[in-house]
Amino acid sequence: MKRIAYNAMVLKEPYSGVEVTVHQLAAALAEFGTLVTEIYLPKNHRPIQKSPHITLHHSTAGTRSRLIRILWEQLVLPLKLTRNNAGLLHAPAYVAPMAAPCPVVLTVHDLHAMTHPQFCTASNRLHYSLMIPPSIRKAAAVIAFSEYTKRTIQKRFPEAAEKITVIPPGISPLFKYHPQSVDSERVRQRYQLPTSFLLFVGDLTERKNIRGVISAFKLVQAKKPDLHLLLAGAINSSGGAALDNHIRQHDLAQRVSRIGYVETHELPHLYSMAQAFVFPSHDEGFGVPPLEAMACGCPVVCSGGAPVEICGGAAVSCDAQEHSSIAAAIALLLDQPQFRQEKIAAGYKRAAEFTWQRAALKTEALYRTVLAGTEGVRG
Repeated sequence: MKRIAYNAMVLKEPYSGVEVTVHQLAAALAEFGTLVTEIYLPKNHRPIQKSPHITLHHSTAGTRSRLIRILWEQLVLPLKLTRNNAGLLHAPAYVAPMAAPCPVVLTVHDLHAMTHPQFCTASNRLHYSLMIPPSIRKAAAVIAFSEYTKRTIQKRFPEAAEKITVIPPGISPLFKYHPQSVDSERVRQRYQLPTSFLLFVGDLTERKNIRGVISAFKLVQAKKPDLHLLLAGAINSSGGAALDNHIRQHDLAQRVSRIGYVETHELPHLYSMAQAFVFPSHDEGFGVPPLEAMACGCPVVCSGGAPVEICGGAAVSCDAQEHSSIAAAIALLLDQPQFRQEKIAAGYKRAAEFTWQRAALKTEALYRTVLAGTEGVRG
């Protein structure tokens, strides 16, 4: 069987949800997979354990600029695939090289650039609107993380319906409940955490409905004056200034804190200490943070789309467009102890279903199917 190529050149700190899944799948293929695989990465990536069937290829292209990385993927990577006699390329971040000399498995996380362009930067709208359609057409198989994303792709690209496979990502085993300890106290001190707080984790962008979270918190906090809201995630300087202004306008400067990007090893402590995790995003192709929170014993509020599908009855759903709906969902978890415990127990059970071992084995099964189909055509 020919070699698999896996393009992880998108990896660059700080990791967002896409980068986390790209890295974690690469690590899972190394740990649980068996197929001979060559992984293309930028230098200074997070560690991936050594395995006899895995070869790592490093390039400085991914560390220079996004444009250079994109040009490298389109112009240089196809040459390397030819030289290394790759039998299949997995492009795990939306876009495939158009000149790839072998079958392509493409992961499409979402179609936000097309379905919700108002939440995307101009460069992302341009890049993904131009490159996702031909990438889907070129792909021999397309991976979606949820049935919701599969339906979204089918609606926009009905001709691709038969080649879409749903393979959910996993959750790192690091995410588990942490009782009070020296480490958790260190995290509490580092971020000056209050005793009682709601938590959001993710990029602090308009698509994540951060202003809706703040407005809903204002309603909840009116009855719970000791409650705080922590916003953990990256944001650019202009966006941060606008968000801070929104917080001041709601007279919540002493109750809402932006704590910036939080390292993975610290997140389980935050989830474990929070009273609830609030994730009323306008749209998500999957939504890993709610599952991480559940794995740590933190009850979840989430909105429509993939998170409600993924979390199922283990989360409390809300209408992202209605601040009162978000607030009411939060209040259920804070005011009804038995209901809260039921959701925590259901969350543990639901989160346990999403493992990287399962994701890696299903992904390799898809590789084999694509390779077998290719050999059949050649034969």
